[in-house]
Amino acid sequence: MIGGVTILLLVAAWLGLTMSGTVEPSTLPGPSELAVAVPKMHFEQFVIANALVSLLRISLGFILAGLVAVPLGVLMGAFAPIKAVVNPIIGPLRFLPIAAVVPIFIFWFGLGEEMKVMLLFIGTFVYLLPLVVETVEQVDDVYLKTASTLGATRFQVIMTVLVPASLPAIWEALRVMFGIGWTYVMLAEFVSESQGGLGYGGVGYLINQMRRYGSLADILVAVALILILGVMVDLLMGWIGRMLFPWYEKK
Repeated sequence: MIGGVTILLLVAAWLGLTMSGTVEPSTLPGPSELAVAVPKMHFEQFVIANALVSLLRISLGFILAGLVAVPLGVLMGAFAPIKAVVNPIIGPLRFLPIAAVVPIFIFWFGLGEEMKVMLLFIGTFVYLLPLVVETVEQVDDVYLKTASTLGATRFQVIMTVLVPASLPAIWEALRVMFGIGWTYVMLAEFVSESQGGLGYGGVGYLINQMRRYGSLADILVAVALILILGVMVDLLMGWIGRMLFPWYEKK
């Protein structure tokens, strides 16, 4: 209820500032400007199709990062020697701004889909991996010792105790990282010079074009669509997590 009141107050402030003429439409578009921009962005700029293309790119990079980071993170959390080998290589990459590697990826992969997906993969992977490792290491040692006492092998302890105990928190980490993927896809699409192999440049490319040839209202429509898609995906992943792990409570 408090959150709803906050949103209503913000909407009321926006309406008051724009409809009273206190703020110019070029600084903060009002309802009338957005009403004109919405059909324009839909029918002329295909904003929904571009946003779905961006969502597809995020999903591909996210899936690749998950397929690599989750198994590797479990192994690093379960075996200290593996962590000692991998961590000095992957760990420092978290401090490298993702924008700094964009020129490198352009040299390696060009400006096509490969560059965008690989940038999303690396950007997600380097932050997801330490979260998985930390989650695995935080599993209560009592469970592991109990399984070993009952005769479980190291492999059985990992597969029947360590992995199931850490999966709910890993899912939450995946949920957070998917949202961060929008940041990386914007960056990847901003540097695009064409619409790309999928026929659409993505919402980042579209926003960059509207910055040059459109209006602030056009950009706000695209940003609002990103927010809607992000919230919908987050709610979906939250619902899936509750179905898969009904016993889990976030701390």
